Amino acid sequence: MKKVNGKYYDWSSIDINIDGLIVEPQEITYDDELEKEQVYGLGNKPRGYGTGNYKPNLKMSFLREDYEEILTYCKNKGINFYKLVIDKIVVSYADDGEETVVDTITKITPAKRSGGGKQGDKNMLVDIEFIVFGEIIMNGVKPI
Repeated sequence: MKKVNGKYYDWSSIDINIDGLIVEPQEITYDDELEKEQVYGLGNKPRGYGTGNYKPNLKMSFLREDYEEILTYCKNKGINFYKLVIDKIVVSYADDGEETVVDTITKITPAKRSGGGKQGDKNMLVDIEFIVFGEIIMNGVKPI
């Protein structure tokens, strides 16, 4: 987190653009990893490492009303929900007078959705987990 004049980035600093679709997620979580493991030769100490698959992940939570906007978007495009492919999602963080930090998540498609509600809820949320078949670029730096 970056501190600007005593203020840290917070949720109000985030803008999310999903392929021209205007929705406001309540939460966005993304991470990635590159599999790595030690490589051994003669003896019991590692002599280096090898890499495996790159694994990006994305999950977002939406108010039910915003989720319905996603479904309307799908209807207007003539595609089913699980056939939706979003070229990129841009997450930007900005505070007054400072440079905007931009994270870009490329090539995503929904893989799982869940919703529900209970007595006393003030709003209803729908969680969507996405398959990322592109990459997560954080502040302009590619992962691999």
